[in-house]
Parts: sequence; structure tokens; C-alpha cells
Amino acid sequence: MNKKMKSILADIEAKTVAARAAQDAGDMDTVKAILAEIDEAKADYATEERLFELEKSAVKVPAASEQKKADGFQVIAKLLRRGKLNDAEKSLLYGDDGETSPTANDENMLVPEDVRTAINELRRSYVSAKDIVTVIPTESLTGSFVFEAGTPAGLVEFDDGGVIDLTNEPSFEKVSWTVKFYGKLIKVGNILKGAERGGLMAYINKWFVKNAIISENAKIFAALKAGQTPVDLKDWDDLKTSINTDLDPSCLIGGEIVTNQTGFNFLDEAVDGLGRPILNPDPANATRKMFNGLPIKVFADAQLANVNGAAPIFYGNMKSGAYFIEKDGLEFAVSEHAEFKNNMTCLRVIEGFDVIQADSAAYKYGLLDVATE
Repeated sequence: MNKKMKSILADIEAKTVAARAAQDAGDMDTVKAILAEIDEAKADYATEERLFELEKSAVKVPAASEQKKADGFQVIAKLLRRGKLNDAEKSLLYGDDGETSPTANDENMLVPEDVRTAINELRRSYVSAKDIVTVIPTESLTGSFVFEAGTPAGLVEFDDGGVIDLTNEPSFEKVSWTVKFYGKLIKVGNILKGAERGGLMAYINKWFVKNAIISENAKIFAALKAGQTPVDLKDWDDLKTSINTDLDPSCLIGGEIVTNQTGFNFLDEAVDGLGRPILNPDPANATRKMFNGLPIKVFADAQLANVNGAAPIFYGNMKSGAYFIEKDGLEFAVSEHAEFKNNMTCLRVIEGFDVIQADSAAYKYGLLDVATE
């Protein structure tokens, strides 16, 4: 229904009310005149409705198979070459209703979906701490979560129709988050036509993905350490005792151990009183080992550094312990001015995130004395 059809219907409704009022007043001549106007309006509506349907059927929308899908890698490469984009290419950056023509030196644009997918696939070849915490995508820049403080006391018993006793009502704490943006300038040389995918991904891998993983890991480990008093672990026996006694058994469901190369090597070389290795193969992943029923994830010493000669180690359920708040989508911009003197173009890629500690009781942070004999 178009605007004119709606107007005609409103007119018919108003005339109907007027005809009823005239009838109630006994003015039949007016009633007949208004009914004649209503019949004429109905005829106008029928005509307009038919024209509207004919106009709709005359508009042919290309089938999905007929539409040429733009390639995100070619779009970015074309921007780096200061090329002009067609409508399909613009839609990758601005949506189907894009009104501006992006060129080099424009403000941030969204990284096309196929490029983001390739970047996410590439990320899987690196050890990312995002895998050990809960990742929450968001379109907002700020927000908060409310967590119950202390040990949950369970439900309160009350009689039907009675008052729920809130004397021992649990306390809650509000944890706010604010997305911060992190980026990297990628110095790009000439990208050969027809080799955009391989050429761009080589640059993105070298300059952005590796550095993004390092920054994300550092923020995640800092959040996991925040407010935690490190458990002094003299040997693997202390680690086992702490797992068994310091953690709620529910935290071991979905739990794991996270340490660095030094800590893993210490555990991997350790044996029990009968000379048997204390680590067992992980039946779910042949490339990992387990300790006390928990799989071990290993990070480089450079990313999870030793503390005064002791190896840092997290154990328990870190997915409940920290949230990685991730801004949806990556952004990029291009400029020929930043590296003008070197005859190069810069591609700036940006991501936004924040990391907050959630349930600090769901895991423990310890320092393993790797020098203990």
C-alpha cells in the first residue's frame, strides 16, 4: 500500500462517519450525497491499487545468482591503488545504501566480511588466550556486568504465601567495561593485480595478526592476575593439593591449566615416587597433556613471563574468571601520506576490546618454583 492508497482509505473512513451522523440526524439527502462520494473514492482506490501492483511487478530485482559479489581483498587493494569502487564494492564498506565514494585517505571503514573470515582462520594458527576466557561480542563501547560477591548461599526456604527472608541477602558487585581501540600501521608495497589475497594476507599476518594476539594475550593475563594473591607452589604436589582443596569442584568442570614453557617443561619432566611421569596424554587432543584431570595449555615465556624465577600458572575455570569484550568487526583506513617519502602506502587495521575479571573464585593464580629439586 502506497501513500495515496492510505490517503484514500482515510477519506473513506471520514466520509463513513459523516454519513452515519447525517443518518442519525434524519438528513437522508446528505447521506445519499456522501454515499455517492464514498463510491467514487472506492473506485479511485481500486484504480490506484491496480496501478501500484503493476508498478511493483515491473521492477525486476536481479536474482542472487545474477549479482556479482565483490571480493573484499580486491576492494582493499583497489583503495591502496586509489582506484574507484563500483556499487557492489562500496556496499562491502558502507552497506547497500552507501552514499559516499571511498578513496584513499578516507576515515575508518569496516573490513569486508570475507577478509575478516580469512583473518579469523589465520588466527587459529597462533596460541591465543581468547580461547581460555569467555568472548562476548558487542556493538556498544561501554557496559557492565553484575556478579554475586562471596560464596552463593543457596535458595531461601519459605511457606506458600509467606515472605522471603532477605536477612542474608547476597551482595553484588558491578563491573564496568569500556572498549579501547588498538591498531597497527602496515606498510604496503605494490600489490600485483590478481594476487590481492595472497599479497594482503602476507602483510596482515606479519604486521597485524601476530601483534594483535600478543596485545590480547597480555591484557587477558593481566585481568586474570588482577587482585589475585599468588599461591606459592613449591612443587607439583603443592599444585595438586591446591587444585583439590582451594577450588570448588564445580570449577574443575570445563577447567584447565595455563602456564608458560618453563612451567610446562618443569611438569613434563616431573615423575612420581615410582618414576612415572606425572603428566598424562589428553585423550581428547593428542597434542596436549593433562595434570590431575585438567588439560594444559602452554604459552611462550615471552608472553607469560616468569616472576622472580617462578613460572606463572593459572588453574580452574578461566572462562568464568574473565570476559573478553570484543567490538564487532575490524576497521581499516588507508593513507599515502604516512610513508610518502618511502613511496609506500599505509594500511591501518584497528580492533576494539576490553578484558574484565568476572568470577575471581573460579580459578587460582600460582607461582611454580621450577628451581625446586
